[in-house]
Amino acid sequence: MAAALMDISEVVFLDEPFENLDLSSQIRFKKLILQEKETSQVTFSISSHDLNHETEICDCIVLLDKGKIINDMRDKSAMLAELDAYFKR
Repeated sequence: MAAALMDISEVVFLDEPFENLDLSSQIRFKKLILQEKETSQVTFSISSHDLNHETEICDCIVLLDKGKIINDMRDKSAMLAELDAYFKR
């Protein structure tokens, strides 16, 4: 995954990027994404079920249901609580 980021483009799509990584690799990869966000104009589009990493990385989280947007969250301080409330329904 890190090799894909070396030739960075405007948008990088990541599908379950933390799946099957050991904890140490998850942390290193998350740091790499955050560093790339800080130093470049790249946009990351992440499809994931691991909401803990995404709330730390993402500036915006969009929930989809059958292809329709059901929630567009942009308040970083409230993301985890909103997600928790949604999935506890």
